[in-house]
Amino acid sequence: MPENTYETRMAGCALTGALSVACFILGATVVVHAPQGCVHQMFSMLHATASDSEILAIPEIIVSDVSDCDVIFGGEECLFDALTQAATRRPDLILVMTSCVPETIGDDCGAVCAHHPYADRIVYVPTSGFLGGSAKDGENAVLTALANRAPIAELIPGTVALIGEKNLESEVDQNYAEVERLLDRLNLHVVVRFCRNCNYMDLMRLGTVACFILRDDWVADAGKNIGERFGRPVIPEMPRGLSECLVFLRVTGVACGIAEEWIAMAIAEETAYQNSMLAKFANLSGKTVFLGAEPFVGTTSVAREAITRLGMQESVDGFLIRLPFYLPIGVMGVEKMLYLWRRAVNNG
Repeated sequence: MPENTYETRMAGCALTGALSVACFILGATVVVHAPQGCVHQMFSMLHATASDSEILAIPEIIVSDVSDCDVIFGGEECLFDALTQAATRRPDLILVMTSCVPETIGDDCGAVCAHHPYADRIVYVPTSGFLGGSAKDGENAVLTALANRAPIAELIPGTVALIGEKNLESEVDQNYAEVERLLDRLNLHVVVRFCRNCNYMDLMRLGTVACFILRDDWVADAGKNIGERFGRPVIPEMPRGLSECLVFLRVTGVACGIAEEWIAMAIAEETAYQNSMLAKFANLSGKTVFLGAEPFVGTTSVAREAITRLGMQESVDGFLIRLPFYLPIGVMGVEKMLYLWRRAVNNG
């Protein structure tokens, strides 16, 4: 089926997704081969989102500044000069990506990067703006390209890596704390958050972990490539809601070679923990509620599980309770949602 160009544009271009990952790697310098106006628009979006997420670091981006003349005669010299400027900072990595223009005029960006004196530290990702696909494609491309820099190494038992955490995501650190809590039941430890504000040395440890845990299916392509490169299991997503916590413990435990007795004990402890949390909201039992619109895909199924576990009813005539504008990860995400429900019911 032909690609729906309108839907691709609505999803953002590949360069946008790539920058959302690349701009927050400590010790790396980002070079974008593009006209200034293109990058200015994306930088403004990143800066505004970062401010809203209380991230104080301002992304640094070097732009090759392709001009009208360069569009006619070629912009490869612009890219070479931008790489030289980036190299003066002596970064651990230079991440190079492109907008629509270099792809359209036929610049051989790969060759320019390969022949630059700093080539051994340059990672070229041909994002190509809207010609390179959606933001999702750009994000997966950067994650894959960076993972390919990490050496294949001997596995260190008890270690995992998270793949695809969003640097500008709402609730990101709360979600991480919940995943870390669950992994602790299995005596597993996160050694790389790829690429949540990680540095070059963090990236180099990717090949040592026992398994990879994806944020969600948004980064499934990168997860598949990373899993195949290092020959390690890939867990497809962080646990959504309550029952998925138990599934997560079993699947991750098996993937990391945890003994069955330990996995069973972890699941039993987690089940008791969930029941204790739900007991705090026993006064919601028997209440009839109506779920509002689903602002984030996956929240409705998490909410309906909570409704069932608490003995609540769902009806169009019930109290209107709004679903959260984030995906409730684990018990913490559900508990936060239930506090909002109880407030709505009590105030109703």
